[in-house]
Amino acid sequence: MFKEQYIRDNDKLKAKETLLMEIKDKYTREKIALTPRQKFVRFGAVFAAFAFIAVGVLGTLLVTGGGKNAAPENTTLSATAENAETSSADVIAPDASQGTTGTTKVDVPASVESYDDIYGMIEQMQNANVYAGGVMMENAATDSAVAAAPSVDAGRGEVAMEAPAPAADGTLDYSGTNVQVKGVDEADIVKTDGSYIYYVAGNQLNILKPDGANTKLVSSTSLSGEDSWWGYNSEMFLLGNRLMIITQSFNTVWINDANGNYQTNTDQTSAVIYDISNPVKPVQVVSLGQSGYYVSSRMIGDYVYLVTSQYIYSPVKGTPITYIPSTFEGEESKLLMPTDLYVGPNPQNAAYSVIGSINLKSGANFSSAKAVFGGTSELYANGEHMLLAFSRYSEDVLPIAPDKDGKNVQITRGSASTDLVLLGLNEGQITKLAEGNVPGNLLNQFSMDEYKDAIRIVTNVNTWEQRIFTDGVDTYEYDSTSANALYTLDLNLAILGKIENLAKDEFVKSVRFDGDIGYFVTFRQTDPLFAVDLSNPAKPRVLDALKIPGFSEYLHVFKQNLLLGIGYAADENTGAMQGVKLSMFDTTDKTNVKEVTTEKVDASWTVVGSNHKAILVDAEKNLIAFPADSNYYIYRYTADKGFELAARVNMTADLSSWNLRGLFIGDYFYVLGDSGVTIISLTDFTVLATVKLG
Repeated sequence: MFKEQYIRDNDKLKAKETLLMEIKDKYTREKIALTPRQKFVRFGAVFAAFAFIAVGVLGTLLVTGGGKNAAPENTTLSATAENAETSSADVIAPDASQGTTGTTKVDVPASVESYDDIYGMIEQMQNANVYAGGVMMENAATDSAVAAAPSVDAGRGEVAMEAPAPAADGTLDYSGTNVQVKGVDEADIVKTDGSYIYYVAGNQLNILKPDGANTKLVSSTSLSGEDSWWGYNSEMFLLGNRLMIITQSFNTVWINDANGNYQTNTDQTSAVIYDISNPVKPVQVVSLGQSGYYVSSRMIGDYVYLVTSQYIYSPVKGTPITYIPSTFEGEESKLLMPTDLYVGPNPQNAAYSVIGSINLKSGANFSSAKAVFGGTSELYANGEHMLLAFSRYSEDVLPIAPDKDGKNVQITRGSASTDLVLLGLNEGQITKLAEGNVPGNLLNQFSMDEYKDAIRIVTNVNTWEQRIFTDGVDTYEYDSTSANALYTLDLNLAILGKIENLAKDEFVKSVRFDGDIGYFVTFRQTDPLFAVDLSNPAKPRVLDALKIPGFSEYLHVFKQNLLLGIGYAADENTGAMQGVKLSMFDTTDKTNVKEVTTEKVDASWTVVGSNHKAILVDAEKNLIAFPADSNYYIYRYTADKGFELAARVNMTADLSSWNLRGLFIGDYFYVLGDSGVTIISLTDFTVLATVKLG
């Protein structure tokens, strides 16, 4: 029992580099909203000192460590500033005199003509005291990864099922990665071509020959080395006889300055490509990399689009390598040219979203690489476009003045919105097409979608007000309002239509678009499932709002007129979660959606809401399979019997269910974990064998 609790806690502690920002964002948007007004004594100086030390220590931890001693051949590149057109963007800056925050303008060039244009914006952020070594900017936050090329319209607005991929002779079918958009593959820790299973566990690439009870481990290749030193292997893509493993690490760069040489470290993401023609002995072909920590990736046809986030830690004027993204091939690096740099509509962070494309079939080098300055992103991609989303926070600080009761008070009002950048994708080439903005924050990639040249976005919109009473000992009061909204936009990112002020004081928990219909779940104590008609993008309209206990964290179109939800049961009065819950919704009548079946899973937590690639859903095979706590569950569904548990595999030997995956090949189901592979018969769901990994 202790071990299972440890596993659950360990899973929930999975973090990414933007953790501090997410905690701040979550606190602002949820905790304050649930407490309409709270008052407390101000101990600003003590807290600020502690926060400064904490951020400083974290910054040190993030940049300390080794890596490849790569001295880029063009590290001395510099350029003079050009007389470019500029506009202004808002950044949140502290008001030192009052200990509060306000909005400061940063001049944004119409286009980047030189590296000095970028350094100028970073310098303005530094001067406004909003630059914090790339780790975090106080009061600014950021949210939160194909055998044949798809057609141009592949997957635009379609729901991607866990599509079986038949073998060339049609004799065997097998499951693929659960993706958002049909025809757009997403990287994962397990892949199969039906002939072999490829699984990355820790620093090992394991290749298995699947054959039911006779399944064999054919090779286990160590991935530790230069490309994963001080880092870890994340996910992979499979295309023919090429396997790309995405690795995160630190890159060490030696800088020449007036005081002599010194060393700086930056995050780097590598795409290591292997030739797997001989699965017994995979051969590394090339290692390509780009600046920043890994955010996500997509594969469209032969091209992988790798998206990373690069924070600027210690910029040195005249030394672009310290503040301009690079691409890497082995030990050689190359700075992105100014023409490859875009600026987001309202940059608030000294950070980039870096997008690089690699032809996995040839794997020679980057086909294209671009970067958008201004923050990190969520992303959505279909066969033609990639949409980047950047969280933006604005605050307005009013002067201290008496209120209606004569008390001196300083009022700060704030709100959040999302900046958007639309990129065109065409055979590896990346171009910026448009930029825009919508109110509110996104939940995740499923909050965005494109269908028939219309973009649809669901957001949580919240505003807040802080009042500091300054007579005597400072006291604070907070008020916050929250609601939800849906926006439709054209491909110029101009808003076409909107529905606002939905489900006040609730928060978006899941979103799924299915053609002309959008579904999303909000939650505070009960779960309204909204169904929205999007057939006329200029006039979206709510068709139904079904209220039920609990909420779904992930939605999946199971088959026509059936929508699967996986999330949690909850107390109707308190909203307290009560374990994992499966729901099946009948969507035949979009104006009267019904929850026809539910199932309480014997588990307290599942990773599916955080990582959709952990679930396998296949209506043709009648399989719904996912990890929860320390077990892997396989369910079946029928209209008359509802959900039926077909198998439960105990995986307590694996200390994290983040790495549990399941797939089927032919008549067998394979459950993969760090400790080994369990093979199950799809005929009677009995366990046939287990295979230990190397």
